[in-house]
Amino acid sequence: MIKDVETNVVYLSDKLQKKYSDFWGRLIRLFDEFGILWKIIPGTNDIWVRDFMPIQLSEKEFLLYQYEPDYLQDRSYRKLKTDPSSVCSLLGIKCRPTKMIIDGGNITLCGDYVVMTDKVFTENGKKKDDRDFITQLENFFQKKVIIIPWHCIDPDDEYADVYGHSDGFIHWCGGNKVLMSNHREVDPEEAKEIKQIMERNGFDVREMLFDVKEQDLDWNWAYINYLQVGKKIVMPAFGIPEDKQALKYVQECNPDCEVRQIRMRDVAANGGAMHCITWNIKE
Repeated sequence: MIKDVETNVVYLSDKLQKKYSDFWGRLIRLFDEFGILWKIIPGTNDIWVRDFMPIQLSEKEFLLYQYEPDYLQDRSYRKLKTDPSSVCSLLGIKCRPTKMIIDGGNITLCGDYVVMTDKVFTENGKKKDDRDFITQLENFFQKKVIIIPWHCIDPDDEYADVYGHSDGFIHWCGGNKVLMSNHREVDPEEAKEIKQIMERNGFDVREMLFDVKEQDLDWNWAYINYLQVGKKIVMPAFGIPEDKQALKYVQECNPDCEVRQIRMRDVAANGGAMHCITWNIKE
């Protein structure tokens, strides 16, 4: 699989400018000033391109999974589902298809491993920790797979994670370094388990914990969802005290990278951040 540090172009949904014109203008200016090449994905129905675009195994090899997330099965949300094969065709990208149901936000490359939450079992009608299915995933990714827990007991809870995306928990920083979100502030037991699983697999995990008078859980979950293109990182900011501390975490864990922040409350209010709205590849 192509690593973020190897990528050189980022793709954005053609719906992003229409839905968030102010943010779009600021983002494109930042990309241009930062020297990040960007392109548009035509024919999308929503902005979360990370979730449905294919996996790049090598410069010319792409794997296309079945994009059928449970949170878009309701009739009122079906209109938001993009057909990935259609947009890849428009882009001239040839993909090798699979029948596996996967959500791109639940694919986090960490060196020789791919990290996914156990929601992937539910989506494919499998029992959790089904070893045969894990083997299928490993053959699919050509990487070892690490499964981390995902709990969503009450989907109506204000801070419930209905998506089950691993890119909302961790971000690989090269070598054996992993930066982890402040998830322990919401679910300490789940966060502890995720950290322990990653450590058992040889990773040095640093949690993004904030020393502020009162944490703003409406926003500070999103810092981990940053974009890396080559050695350039763009991460969220929200105009809260945690912004500076989050920036320091990302800089210290990625010392060879340039890091910029961008205010994105309007986007993050709908459940995603920089990693969710981008698809970066090597061309």
